Amino acid sequence: MRSTERGAFTREERKAALWALLIAAMIALMALMIQQWTRPSLGPWGADQAAASMPGVLDAQPIASRF
Repeated sequence: MRSTERGAFTREERKAALWALLIAAMIALMALMIQQWTRPSLGPWGADQAAASMPGVLDAQPIASRF
C-alpha cells in the first residue's frame, strides 16, 4: 500500500462497494414491487379449492376453557 493513500480501502475498492450497494438496493426494490403485484402462492390448495369450506369448522368451539 502506498503511503500517499488515505484510509483502509483504495479508490477502486470503494467504487466497487458503492456499485454493490446500489445493485443490492435495486434488487430489493424490484422484489418489493414484484411482491405487490403478485398474490401469495397457496400451492395445491390454490384457485378453486381455496374457497372450499370444511364442514363444522365455523362452528368449532373449545371443549373446555380454563380462563
